[in-house]
Amino acid sequence: MPKVLGIVTLLTLSLTQGKWAAAQETPAQAPTPTFRSSAQEVVLDLIVRDSHGRQVKNLQSGDFEIYEDGARQEIRSFRFVPGHEIVQAAAKRDKTQPASPADVVANPLKALNLVCIVYQNLDAYTKKFAVDATREFLKSQFQPDTWVAIFSLDSQLSVLQPFTTNTNEIMQAAANAFTGRTVDFASSAAAVLNASPTVVTIEVTMGGPQGAGIIVTQKITGGELNPLANNGADVATSAGANAMRGDLAEQRRLFNGIEAGRETDQILSMIGRLQALPGRKTVLLLSPGLASRGEPEMFKSMVDKANKANISFYALDVNGLSLNSNGLASGEAMGHAASLSATQGSSPPRNSSIGITVDPNTGSGSAVVNMEKMRQSDYVHDAVRTSDTQATLRALSEGTGGFLIGSTNDFRKPFQRLLEDVDTHYEAIYRPSSNKYDGHLRKIEVKTARADLSVESRTGYFALPALGTLTELASYELAALAALNVQTPPHTFALSSAAYQFRPAAGTSQDVLAFQIPAANLTATPEPSLKRHRMDVAVLTLVKDTTGQVVDKFSQDSPYDIPDDKLASAQSTDVMFTHPLSLPPGHYIAETAVVDREGNRASTKKIGFQSPQQNGVGMSSILLVQRLEPVNGKVDAADPMQFQAQPAQGFRVVPELVTSLSAGAHPNVYFVVYPDKSIAEKPKLQVELLVGGNRLAKQSADLPAPDATGAIPMVISAPAMAGACELRITAVQGNSQSMQSLAYTIAAK
Repeated sequence: MPKVLGIVTLLTLSLTQGKWAAAQETPAQAPTPTFRSSAQEVVLDLIVRDSHGRQVKNLQSGDFEIYEDGARQEIRSFRFVPGHEIVQAAAKRDKTQPASPADVVANPLKALNLVCIVYQNLDAYTKKFAVDATREFLKSQFQPDTWVAIFSLDSQLSVLQPFTTNTNEIMQAAANAFTGRTVDFASSAAAVLNASPTVVTIEVTMGGPQGAGIIVTQKITGGELNPLANNGADVATSAGANAMRGDLAEQRRLFNGIEAGRETDQILSMIGRLQALPGRKTVLLLSPGLASRGEPEMFKSMVDKANKANISFYALDVNGLSLNSNGLASGEAMGHAASLSATQGSSPPRNSSIGITVDPNTGSGSAVVNMEKMRQSDYVHDAVRTSDTQATLRALSEGTGGFLIGSTNDFRKPFQRLLEDVDTHYEAIYRPSSNKYDGHLRKIEVKTARADLSVESRTGYFALPALGTLTELASYELAALAALNVQTPPHTFALSSAAYQFRPAAGTSQDVLAFQIPAANLTATPEPSLKRHRMDVAVLTLVKDTTGQVVDKFSQDSPYDIPDDKLASAQSTDVMFTHPLSLPPGHYIAETAVVDREGNRASTKKIGFQSPQQNGVGMSSILLVQRLEPVNGKVDAADPMQFQAQPAQGFRVVPELVTSLSAGAHPNVYFVVYPDKSIAEKPKLQVELLVGGNRLAKQSADLPAPDATGAIPMVISAPAMAGACELRITAVQGNSQSMQSLAYTIAAK
């Protein structure tokens, strides 16, 4: 027969800390990028470009049609927002004070802007210039919704820093750009894809960051050191360096078509990788120049692909302000062609300026000499079209709506102009025709009256009501919402959830939602240099009423840094979340998504529960106890999972959601009785044990006095008998009674 114990008696026996709590160390979290969600109206940013990639700035509201889930919406307000207004407003903001919510997120559906800093074909001399330019660029005033990543472009696009809004992370990546670890492109894009409600990525099976080793990527390009270059310039002027440049220049003359093809393939490869990302892509291309085959149709095709992918290039010539410019290189190439011309039909001296020997009688020379003469027209073509590699950078930039930053060491004004271009947009406001806010992904389509225009905007948002004062969604919440909105919600790891009822009342009742995830099923990313592993798990729950309307939202992101020697212990336990809430009487559905952020995986669960209405003596749900944790300070009266055991010590109940117990288990259960003050009699308990449907025992006992909140929290030892057990507990006070039951199974030995 089960023994009923008062709470204080049992606590002396059951006070233990769980292994997970002891093993985890949660660091301070950096501010998470947020995106506004509105329940009343939608403020939509629109970026409009013509077929040449240039922004169009003279449109009116009548030039647009906006559709939401196929229904046309009435545009209530429309205006053009020049980028310089946003940049100036950011510059005036007091940097010592945190920005106000209105400054941080001025628009619920602001266009997603991605800035890609790309290092291409840098040598040992230009990479320092490129890194210094990057640092100067990062000093600019970025808007909170601007995501920045750093790439290295060689035979493929390598990720040096995934997309982030944290400027400090980007600064560090720039400093380590040529010695840092590369990152898998899919994982680098995960944050952006999760931050865009228009792309449902949670069902894509992508792994975590790949275990790539340290990769140093350097390509030496350029030409001879021009004799007009200033001594003391930031280039090597040794004999060895000059000889190397001379050899490379000769190779470029001989293999210019191959070099131009290779660099064209680089740009096309980059366009192919970036086009899958949402939003407008701005590429700051730091390059010593692009060679060209001089084939206009091929170059136009590349530019058209960039425009179709919503990519704007802003090229920065990393040669900087130097007399050794591309123009002088072109002049040198023309001089070489002219010296060849002088040998045609004449008899130059034996040691000519081009280093070849000509027969004075015939005016001809060896096969090598004749071959060099035959290439005269090629050298002229190369001098005009391909030696000035800065011109190719300019054509790529201007053809995609950007501009070239070249022949300068002062980047402040060009960078300010670049950010103004990024922030320039139209703003359209409409009130959705649907007033149902159920967390559904509403799809937005924007049409223009002109076929030659392309519009970039958010193509959807999650319809959530404004709950309390919080109207913003963090990026991990968007990832979870995406998981809940796919046609077949994912379930890639074990997830248990339950709803418990507490303190029933006529108006609103207390409830607690609980979630349990086995830590062994979560991805643990090793960090060898720190001798630890990292886990990151986030949970989001939408509570809906019978009409499907969201009435409550709970979310939490929990990163864990676990020392290597405690990993096995941590993985043997569970990660737990609980969320107390108050709801009017009725039936509700809780839709939950848990995201394994290190593994880019998710699991979802849907449960229904009742928020009861009850008069007289009340009783909570009965739940299995996994462990009891001490509460430092006062207990939270709004959380029914916490209670005051004695004046100096409170405790928090961590529930066990798994009801199939191992052989030899000795379970404890927790519940709360709520006496009715209007009833004079003291409340009592009646406890019944059923095994296999047969009642084996029944016991009655008096209850202790209520605590300061009028509740009587109880922890009792549950019967430990093999088989299918059911514990029925009834609270009785006078003629009033309330009964709850708990079913659990104990395996046979």
